[in-house]
Amino acid sequence: MNKYMLKQIVKYAVLFLILILATQQVYKLGKKSYQDYINSHETDLEWVENNISLEDDYRIGSQVKVVHMPEDLTVETENYTEIINKKIKSLLINSYSIENPLLIYNPYREDTNSLYIYFHTGERYQAQFFASTESIVMQDIDTLEYLDFLDEEGNIVSTNRHYYKIDTLVPGKKNNIIIRILDEEGTVVDAENFILNVPSERN
Repeated sequence: MNKYMLKQIVKYAVLFLILILATQQVYKLGKKSYQDYINSHETDLEWVENNISLEDDYRIGSQVKVVHMPEDLTVETENYTEIINKKIKSLLINSYSIENPLLIYNPYREDTNSLYIYFHTGERYQAQFFASTESIVMQDIDTLEYLDFLDEEGNIVSTNRHYYKIDTLVPGKKNNIIIRILDEEGTVVDAENFILNVPSERN
C-alpha cells in the first residue's frame, strides 16, 4: 500500500469519525431542546391534556387502547388522573357491547397487570371473567373457574353499565380473557373472548 492510499484511508476515517461525533452532538442538542420544550409546558394543563390521548394499539390487542403521551412528560398524579378520567368519559358517549367493548390497558400507568373494560347491556346482568396465559381451546370450558366482578364493598352487582378492572394479567405473555354475563338465576346470557399481548414490565 503506497503512502497516497494510506493518507486517503486516514483522511476518510477521520471524516467518518467527525461525522459520527457531529451526529451524536446534534442528537443530544435536539433531545435537550425537546426536553426543555416539554418541561416548559408541564404546568400548562391545557397543553398537557391536548398531548395525552387514548389510542388503539394493535400490538396489544385488536380492540385495546393505550395511553399515548410525550415520553419525558411528567404530570402530577392528581392532574393525570383527572385528565384520563375525562378522556374515558368522552369515549363512553359511544355505546359499547360485550361483543365490542371499550378496552383500555393500564390507563392510569400504575399497574402493568391491569385492563379496564367498559360495556353496556340492555338489561341488568351480573358479570364474571376468566383470565389465563394458556390457550382457551386447550382447556375444558366447563371447568373454568370464573371470578365475579365486585363493587367497592365486595358485593356482586347487577347492572346495565359494566365498568370493570381486571388486574390479574401476566406481563410479557399472551393473556386469554373470557367475559360473560349472567341473569339473576345464574344462567349465562352471553360471553366473549379477548386476547391481549401484554407488554413485559420493562417496557
